[in-house]
Amino acid sequence: MECNISIGDRLYSLTQFCELGLETDLHWLVSAQKFINFWLSGQEIFSITTSGSTGQPKKVEINRGQMIASAQATIKTLNLAEGTKALVCINTSFIGGQMMLVRAMVGNWQIDLVEPSIDLSESVNNNAYDFTALVPLQVNALLQSDRGKKLLNSVTKIIIGGAAVSKNLVEKLQPINAQCYHTYGMTETVSHIGLKPLNGPDKSEWFDVIGDNLVRLNQKNCLEIKGAVTNSEWIATNDIVEINGSKFKWLGRADLVVNSGGVKILIEAAEEKLNELLPDHLIGSITLWKRASEAFGEELIGISTSQKTIDFIRQNRNLLKEQLPKYYLAKTWCLTPAFVFTESGKVDRQATMNSSNEQETSSV
Repeated sequence: MECNISIGDRLYSLTQFCELGLETDLHWLVSAQKFINFWLSGQEIFSITTSGSTGQPKKVEINRGQMIASAQATIKTLNLAEGTKALVCINTSFIGGQMMLVRAMVGNWQIDLVEPSIDLSESVNNNAYDFTALVPLQVNALLQSDRGKKLLNSVTKIIIGGAAVSKNLVEKLQPINAQCYHTYGMTETVSHIGLKPLNGPDKSEWFDVIGDNLVRLNQKNCLEIKGAVTNSEWIATNDIVEINGSKFKWLGRADLVVNSGGVKILIEAAEEKLNELLPDHLIGSITLWKRASEAFGEELIGISTSQKTIDFIRQNRNLLKEQLPKYYLAKTWCLTPAFVFTESGKVDRQATMNSSNEQETSSV
């Protein structure tokens, strides 16, 4: 069996897909076609742009062997057999989408290729799938409608990555039939090197390391990784973790820490804990960031797309402070018309703060 690609109701072999004349505005198809062409030609080195979620996007060179090792690790861990029917609905300009294509070609899968969008419920046919990869934004959107939930339940295994998965989202995934996993990885590790079950009997707070990868902590308590996907070289990350054998628990990013008056605040941890205390209809309307402060060096800043959220925090400030770790509640909040996202679907915190209306800043 050879890999083939479905687009709408048309089925193509890899060669047929690569020979299609595509309009340049069909970016999602053009990027997939270009990558598959490079792969079929035997290209050895691929220059891939990072997502830019925690800094400026940069080019990373990855070789073919690294990609094959990553694909085989996922295929083996999740038992994805030849002929697997997979839905590819994330951006193939980045490593997550490209590795979906590599897994399909290495594993001889049948893939449905659809345009990436936040809400896939209207663009995906009523098919059953063995496997797909989604970002949290897509999962949240699908959970909002019966049609979206039906799509999630039509998939056997789902990997969710590219951004943090909130506790609220994990709770919503519990009734879903699909086995869902949160992924840990980055461009430099050729997609994920860790999988964490989010629902079902094996649900866990710990990532399981896959493939031949090894993990350790450096002097900054940040994760380092070594395996075939890193060319057998140790790669340092900015992720603060706890390690237990071949498992690790993610705690936060070292570059997403606010050092305020000598107190270090993990931005993502503060964001998650505050979301847990918000009413359901306000969850997801906040993000946190930092800025320079003459008095404290840095200060935690809250940003919301909802004035109601800012009002709720102001009105319940004392109660929230009692339930949150010290310094986890931002004093200053900004109102923004909408979150700004990177191309890979992550919130661009700095750009979002820049787009906020300073006149709407509220001290709470």
